[in-house]
Amino acid sequence: MHKNGKYRIFLKHDIYKNIFILFSGSTLAQVIPLLATILLTRIFGKEQFGIYFIYSSLCMVFSMLISLKLEMAIILPSKSSEGKILFFSSLIISLILSTILFIIILLFYEPLNTLLGDKSIGNLLYFLPFSLLLLGVIQSSSFWLNRNNYFKAISLIKVIKSTTSSILQIILGLFTVIKSGLVFGLVAGQLVSTIYALSNSFKNKLIISEKYKFEKALKLIKKYKDVPIFNTSIAISNTLSNHLPILLLTVFYSIEMTAYYGLAHRVIATPMGLISQSVGQVLYNESTKRFNAGENLKKLIVSTYKKLFKLSIIPFIILFFLGPIIFSFLFGNEWKIAGTFTQILIPWLLLMFLNSPMTYVLTVLNKQKQLFVYDLFLLIFRFLALFLGYYIFNNVLYSVSFFSLVGFTFNLFLLFFILKISNTQKIETS
Repeated sequence: MHKNGKYRIFLKHDIYKNIFILFSGSTLAQVIPLLATILLTRIFGKEQFGIYFIYSSLCMVFSMLISLKLEMAIILPSKSSEGKILFFSSLIISLILSTILFIIILLFYEPLNTLLGDKSIGNLLYFLPFSLLLLGVIQSSSFWLNRNNYFKAISLIKVIKSTTSSILQIILGLFTVIKSGLVFGLVAGQLVSTIYALSNSFKNKLIISEKYKFEKALKLIKKYKDVPIFNTSIAISNTLSNHLPILLLTVFYSIEMTAYYGLAHRVIATPMGLISQSVGQVLYNESTKRFNAGENLKKLIVSTYKKLFKLSIIPFIILFFLGPIIFSFLFGNEWKIAGTFTQILIPWLLLMFLNSPMTYVLTVLNKQKQLFVYDLFLLIFRFLALFLGYYIFNNVLYSVSFFSLVGFTFNLFLLFFILKISNTQKIETS
């Protein structure tokens, strides 16, 4: 009774209740594809997985550009009508940019395919703009639903996407001869979750019938210009640097090495990212309210760091010591090297897990310029790490080790920087 009572009191606090809702959805959204991966590694070969990881990485990188991160401004205006205009504007931008990308792929298909290092990616490039449009809609809808405290709907978007993708990937693998079943399943999951996201964004009078005013939209975009300008640059450089191994290991070594790294990244970094993103969305909402009320954010940030560390430390320790054994058991002995990659990446991934939600707070504190410089140097040094491992040692383990070391060092610096600036009473707003 005592424990249940404490649990109820814990959930009565809105911030913890909302984090719990998003965390539960993120957890379920990752358990399903993780279980599916155990079967999928026995259905599809390493080449198919390598192609899938390259495609999904391209989706991740370009999804940071597709709406120019304007969706992050949706939550900032005090007036709901202004947030609504920003929501529609982000959808329009996603449509325009995805169309432009499709035209670019049509015109430069051959050189783009060659640049990726493996011809087998083939016609899948033509699906990329469609995927990015869907992801742009999902991102914008999620922030609109966040603004209106529809956290259950945000969780279900993730669950629907992962469940649909996993089921269709298994079906395509078992009952068809389609080599790109992993990619087609992913796109199908994106489509179904987009339909659900839009249906929730337009129901319950969240969107009332009114004219979209282009002049008003331009004024709002100009008012919050730092959000799209800096957050787009930050998001692209950060996401690109995180996915750099998947995009370069095929060029430097082979698509099989990309598959090994991609599986390690999927099993560890993807669920970790979704959990921290869930925390970050609620933290963004809460820190905005406290900042606007003139409160110091240090206590909130330190508390969040502690909770994330307690949540992650045991799983990370287990994977650090038993990575190859766990991967061999779950996915087959031929995937053992993916477990070795996981061991190498653990120090970086732990600090990244702690820092990821805090990027939302840096937006509230108007530190986008500093974060952009940080991410730009991180991208440069990560590329050098992968290249030097290849050029000097011609060994994939050296490349991945140097990559992890750079990530650990930069994230340690970022952690101390966030703690320092969060203790400032007066924050510059221009």
